[in-house]
Amino acid sequence: MIAASILAMIAAGLFVYSQNVSRSWQQIIRERNRMIELMNLDRTIDAVLANAVPFIWRDDGSDAKETYPFIVADPGGLRIAYLHPIHDNIEGGIRFAEFILENGELYLQYSDRPFYDWNQAAERTQRVLLAEGIAELRFLYLDWNDSDDDWQNRALWLDQWETSDSERTDIPLAIAMTVVWQNDRTHTWFRRTLGNSFRERYGKWNPLDEDKR
Repeated sequence: MIAASILAMIAAGLFVYSQNVSRSWQQIIRERNRMIELMNLDRTIDAVLANAVPFIWRDDGSDAKETYPFIVADPGGLRIAYLHPIHDNIEGGIRFAEFILENGELYLQYSDRPFYDWNQAAERTQRVLLAEGIAELRFLYLDWNDSDDDWQNRALWLDQWETSDSERTDIPLAIAMTVVWQNDRTHTWFRRTLGNSFRERYGKWNPLDEDKR
C-alpha cells in the first residue's frame, strides 16, 4: 500500500514536471518564432526605408503626360521607390513598393516598374507576407524647415507627405514606421532615407553660401 502511494506520488510529480517542461518548450518556440518574424521584418524595413530614393516618372496612360513623384506617404501607409541589389538585367536596380495591412497581415507589395495604380503593374506585381497579427500601422515623415533661424526647430515630423497636390518631388529625410500587434506589442523603426543629404540634392544642386558651409 505504501509502495503504491509512493509510486503514485512519483507519477504525479513526473506528470507535473512534464507539463511544465512542455509549457516552457512551447514558450521557447513562440519566442523563437517571434524573434524570427521580427528579424525578417527588420531586414525588409531596413532594405526599403534606408534605401528609399526620389523617383519622378510620367504616366503613359494619361493624356496630359504629366510627371509624378513616386511616393504616397500617409499616416497609415507608404508607397515609395527604393534601390535594391540587381538579380537580373530585366528587373533593374529600383523597386516600387508599398506596405499594405490587410486583415491583420502586413505585406510588402512591389513591382520592378513604376505605376500610378497597382492595376497598371498587373503581372509584374509581387507580394511578400512580413508579419501576422498586426492591429495597426503608423508612419511619421521627417521634413526640414529652412526658414526657421533656430536649428532645433528646423526638424518637422509630419504624418503625411505632400506630393501630387504640390510641386515637391523630394522624399522625407527620414521615416519612422510603427507596427502595433494585436497583443499590444509595439515596435518602431527609424531610418534615414538614402535620397537626401545635407550636401547632396536630387536634380540640380546649388552650393551653399560661404557662411553656411
